[in-house]
Amino acid sequence: MRRSPLGAAVASDIRRREKADPEYRKVRARFARAEAVARLLIQFRMKHNLTQEQLAQLMGTSAPAISRIESGTHVPSLTTLSRLAEAAGERLVIGFEKPNAASRKGDRTLVAV
Repeated sequence: MRRSPLGAAVASDIRRREKADPEYRKVRARFARAEAVARLLIQFRMKHNLTQEQLAQLMGTSAPAISRIESGTHVPSLTTLSRLAEAAGERLVIGFEKPNAASRKGDRTLVAV
């Protein structure tokens, strides 16, 4: 029944397991940041039409390092994220915002690094 890692069947299975298993919830919460960064990196790489090997070469790192970040189990350093942005001729922007304030710009502070 699983369609893909991004498919609805997988997402519903995750929700069901999170509801039923407190330990599973803890593990998911522990990896939430790493998974968010992984999704961002994959989208970034696809936007720039790069393979893991090509991106690694532009950044001066290895393809396994890119793979490790994309696995969703490793949060890269700020230095690594900055090198990623530089490789694509973009800026890394980080910031703070109050919970549930995504639609109110006054509650968000961003800085390009």
